[in-house]
Amino acid sequence: MAAVSIRGLGEVPLIARLARRLGGAGKGRGVLAGIGDDAAVLRSSGGAPLLLACDMLVEGVHFTRRLPARWIGWKALAVNLSDIAAMAGTPRWAVVSLGLPPSTPVRFVDGLYDGLGACARRFATAIVGGDTVRAPQVVVDVAILGTAGPRGPVLRRGARPGDALFVTGRLGGSLASGRHARFTPRVREAQALAARLPVHAMMDLSDGLASDLWQLARASRAALRVEAARLPVSRAGKTVYHALMDGEDFELLFAVPAWAAARVPTRLGACPVTRIGEVRARGARVELQTRHGRIQTLIPSGFRHF
Repeated sequence: MAAVSIRGLGEVPLIARLARRLGGAGKGRGVLAGIGDDAAVLRSSGGAPLLLACDMLVEGVHFTRRLPARWIGWKALAVNLSDIAAMAGTPRWAVVSLGLPPSTPVRFVDGLYDGLGACARRFATAIVGGDTVRAPQVVVDVAILGTAGPRGPVLRRGARPGDALFVTGRLGGSLASGRHARFTPRVREAQALAARLPVHAMMDLSDGLASDLWQLARASRAALRVEAARLPVSRAGKTVYHALMDGEDFELLFAVPAWAAARVPTRLGACPVTRIGEVRARGARVELQTRHGRIQTLIPSGFRHF
């Protein structure tokens, strides 16, 4: 019998498998929420819970050298800021590790750090260390530490039957428009939502709305239904298909109780906020109501690493 490959297993089952193999090593005193959310939640000594996340960018997978180094650096930190935003937290500190081929031009690394620095200053995040190693292609690995908001972190697992589902921004076409690298993480928008509303669940959209809806459904053990006619399609996305399947939008998907839905603003500054569906019942599944009213299972076929 041939050995099962990572491609055959898939990313989500792989993560679940690794978590099982860690057993108690993935838990412990002070761990309030571990593997399976946008960030881990850790108890601090006397202060707000800490939020810990990391993301890696690999040349040839997440970017090519055709992308200006400044935007690679911006994206490397911004994807981590988006994870903190998904928890309605405040980013504080980051460390950056670089894998670099020895032939890498120094000006490329300068540009990379110009982008990292610009993003850090924009969101008041201090870059406090890291590591550099030789690698066959450029790798940028960032780990970030933040603090939870006054109401505590917002997890993926809190969606309840009757909740209304919303997204920020417009979806699809991130690669075609260049938004996949030049996006603005929704840190302030998430904080504003959590301050004025009882947000039951939230996550950022990195793998595509269809795939991420399934992640929210599994985490909350909830049946979700979204309406194609409501989806906010970007100009570059053009179609509902791209709004559902394109990855790297880095917008927010969140659930609030039905009674609070009318209090959700239609805009947060320049960022639109759109109601796209609801939580129908218990049980992990996702349905799409087409423009013609037909209900069908939504297949989670957004971006996949494996």
